[in-house]
Amino acid sequence: MNSVVITGVSSGIGYNATEILCQSGYRVYGSVRNEEDAGTLLKKYPGNFIPLIFDVRDEPAIEKAASFVKDDLSKNNHNLVGLVNNAGIALGGPFKHLDTETFRTQLEINVLGVVSVTRNFLELLGAYKGSENPGKIIMISSVSGHRAYPYMSPYSASKFALEGMSDSLRRELIMYGIDVILIEPGPVKSEIWSKAPDIDNNPFIGTDYEESLRTFYSEVFGKANDALDTDIIGNAIKNIFENPAPKTRYVYTKNKFKEFTLPGILPDRTLDRLMAKRLKIKKSD
Repeated sequence: MNSVVITGVSSGIGYNATEILCQSGYRVYGSVRNEEDAGTLLKKYPGNFIPLIFDVRDEPAIEKAASFVKDDLSKNNHNLVGLVNNAGIALGGPFKHLDTETFRTQLEINVLGVVSVTRNFLELLGAYKGSENPGKIIMISSVSGHRAYPYMSPYSASKFALEGMSDSLRRELIMYGIDVILIEPGPVKSEIWSKAPDIDNNPFIGTDYEESLRTFYSEVFGKANDALDTDIIGNAIKNIFENPAPKTRYVYTKNKFKEFTLPGILPDRTLDRLMAKRLKIKKSD
């Protein structure tokens, strides 16, 4: 039986990918931060889902999970064919009003968490001489790893870092035949939208950015209502594992030309002016 490790499976993309892979006969080791978060998946897929309890910031817990997976794979004579680095958070706000701790938390989870998990599972994926069945590493990035939007500087910084690290890692792992593939979604239906504070409870209301933030919220949550279904990303993950020659990156977003392609073509200053107009960011008097 082919086995994969997926981080952050309690909801959203991770949960959906776990369901799709379990239904397709994979054995999924899925990370959650507590046992309660694993309950539903354990009940639905008792023979295919194995919970791993760790926070991606907890290196000793990750090491313990990797040791468990190694022993379990050996006992069942299974191969680890893939790792999906999915766990992450999105923090934002006007840079002027964000503290350093916000950036630290964002980067610890979205970047250093990926570093810790990947390092601990590399050998199980075949990062050693003579490996016969090298696996794949899938990084769940974002269109924000290419297109930087106002009020998203912590999140964009984390995803730009993930993109660069992934490209570097993919070239290093040619030695072992391990591939690294990026999935770059736009807005995806998940609990992240319901967890966001109401605009009137936003801590940045009352600052110079209030009018612009209200416009930003209206636009972002308007997109949330038309966000991608998580099964689009879940099926993409499955297809990548089963494709012997996948592309290095896959972009999934609605209105792809407007939201992704065109901003990459326009000169920076032109894009600055368009975004400022769109979000009502005006030069103060």
